[in-house]
Amino acid sequence: MTAPGFEFGEYRFLPSARELWRGARRVTLPRRTFECIEHLIAHRDRAVGRDELVAAVFGRSNVSDAQLGQIVLRARRALGDDGNVQHTIRTIAGYGYRWVADTREIEAEAGEVGVAAVAPVPRPAAPRWARRGIAFMAAALAALALAAALIARRDATRPDTHGIAGSETLAVLPIQVDGLREDAWVRLGAMDLVAERLRQAGLTVPPSENVLGLLTAPPEGNAEAGVRDATGARYLVRGRAHHDAGGWRVELAAEPEHGIAIPVTFAAHDAIDAARGAGDLLLAALGRRAPAAARESDTALDEALQRARAAMLANELDTAREILGASPQLAAQPAQLAWRLAQVDLRAGRLDRAEAALDGVLAQAATQADPRLRADVLVARGSTRIRRGAFEDGGRDFDAALLLLGEQHALARGQALLGRANSRVAAHRYDEALADFGAARVDLEGAGDALGVTRVDANLGMLELYRGRPAAALDYLPGAADRFQSYGALHELLLTLTGIVEAQLAMLQRDDAWATVERASALRERITDPDQRVDLLLNRAQVLDGAGRHREGRAALQQAAAIATSGNRVLQARLRALEADLAVREQRWADAGRAAAEALADWPASGADGDRNAVVRLRQRALLALDRAGEAQALLDRLREAPAAAATEPGAVDDALAMAEWCIHRRDGAGARAWLQFAAATADRRGVPAEIVAVATVQGPFLLEAGERDGAVAVIGRVAPWAGRDFDSALLQLRLFRALGPREAWFNALRQAQALAGEREIPALLLAPPDAPAAR
Repeated sequence: MTAPGFEFGEYRFLPSARELWRGARRVTLPRRTFECIEHLIAHRDRAVGRDELVAAVFGRSNVSDAQLGQIVLRARRALGDDGNVQHTIRTIAGYGYRWVADTREIEAEAGEVGVAAVAPVPRPAAPRWARRGIAFMAAALAALALAAALIARRDATRPDTHGIAGSETLAVLPIQVDGLREDAWVRLGAMDLVAERLRQAGLTVPPSENVLGLLTAPPEGNAEAGVRDATGARYLVRGRAHHDAGGWRVELAAEPEHGIAIPVTFAAHDAIDAARGAGDLLLAALGRRAPAAARESDTALDEALQRARAAMLANELDTAREILGASPQLAAQPAQLAWRLAQVDLRAGRLDRAEAALDGVLAQAATQADPRLRADVLVARGSTRIRRGAFEDGGRDFDAALLLLGEQHALARGQALLGRANSRVAAHRYDEALADFGAARVDLEGAGDALGVTRVDANLGMLELYRGRPAAALDYLPGAADRFQSYGALHELLLTLTGIVEAQLAMLQRDDAWATVERASALRERITDPDQRVDLLLNRAQVLDGAGRHREGRAALQQAAAIATSGNRVLQARLRALEADLAVREQRWADAGRAAAEALADWPASGADGDRNAVVRLRQRALLALDRAGEAQALLDRLREAPAAAATEPGAVDDALAMAEWCIHRRDGAGARAWLQFAAATADRRGVPAEIVAVATVQGPFLLEAGERDGAVAVIGRVAPWAGRDFDSALLQLRLFRALGPREAWFNALRQAQALAGEREIPALLLAPPDAPAAR
């Protein structure tokens, strides 16, 4: 029986067998990547539109350009193509794609494909994407993604495992240790060594952090089954290490979900040699060739690195630092030692110390002579800089690292791409950032780093929030948070919860935001990074202030200020901005002006531009209230000199409202009306409820005072759906009905506003019924 196929270059594509062959090797493809290639080949006589390809690959229409782009990127990678050369799949700008390789139809006997290959392992569906709040948070996610492999690299010449045809997926579980108490490090150290040994031989092995996280925070049911499901592992590798007077014996068994386990045993004098030997025997049993054996002189260094790695996996950072510092072998390699110690500092949030050390490592001759080491150091420094808000400097580091890595080392390249993507988000280079996120996802997925893939998805989601699309953010962020929690990835979980809080506040979902803050607060005892403790308090303060619970919000801000000692300018800017916002709410104008000025002085050179515009408006309001119009004028002059925010960008509404409020102050009614109309149109176009309400709180009273009741009804009616949960919207309803006269409607609006007021005062004028004199 024959099966039709296609041949192009050194490739054969067999749709009936669902196989792609490159010469004598079968290339494993995810289902959607296969179907993308199949559809393009089948319609190679013409260009295929984006919507048509989405329908063929996903079977639905609500798919983003980024999702489709990732599928096309995987297809190109599998075919030895890329977005620049395009010798197989060509992009048709503004339309879709076209198959352009010289292709001929062939007939192939089913099963007559040359050589046997390992069957592709089904992978679980990738989690839906999650999202961003401000560039600071997206950058922090990237930094944590980079920190995940802090001490993993041992040999700069190890082969790259990305793209190896027919690779198996195995998940290595912690090794059970029978022996002395001081040998407990072997549980995680040997686990990581065996995993790395298998990975070096071309197998897909999830990073140990992924497996430990899944075991620590399992879903309902069996934890090990959860590991298999989440990682797509065909085999779970169990191990036992026994220590007695004769040395070490390590037993490993690769267990399929169904079938007979593959057991091996290896004995040696020390734990490192025993674990390495057992890993090599397992490779042989799986039909794989072991990588080159380590030199005997490397044994002590390997043990020190594995002990430090075990401490890192257990989040015992001081212990990891002590182990590294006590190694004579690392002491003889100052660049390696300094680099690894800097990574520990980075993971601990000691950014000043980490960056200074990395600068020193880059200046050393040993680093200059080792391209892979230099790339790793650049990635670590770029991560540090982005966490500080120095996005442009961090981006340059990632650019340099990617040049050094080339097409090798998928895991390191994926981390560098993820970091560079975040630097590009801060520079508003969204298309380039999306391309980097997609490429990073492909690399990390190919390297078996499922947690890394989730980090990419989270960053893609954060990008949506950064661009001011909170509704889209909430389609994805909660799923990402659940995924991080299932892995026990505390840092990433907290950052994602911060993004959820911001999105919920923008959507005026205040009760939901409070529930999210409480979810994060339940984890505070496990937080070791002082910056994340500050962030947690700032989230709490922001939600409390928005609910009118000003005393509690002020207390949270004071707590945050007391522990914000890391020198992180990004956090300092956010702290001062929230202080300014609270002061404006309480009409403490001098405090508001001071705090806003301090926030703007600490603001990063790039990133979070929309949030900065809101702080500029807070400072202007304070200056006008203090009758310091000259300073307000100078502030607006600087605002005019800066590039105006595009009407679709965050910050555009605040820019327009600042101009409108200045015109109102100067009694320029025509100018105020024009700016308010622009602000309203912009807010409606963007569709963010918090922005629509912000415009209405200025435009509605302006129109009422001008006697334009019909216009006021239209504007204030626009925010009526949120009056049941948002005080500003409720206050607008009260103001409208006080002006229009219906007593019952005024009374109901008053009760609604009072229920939401908290510590906020309702103006005395609005407390009097429409047909009664106003209270004084």
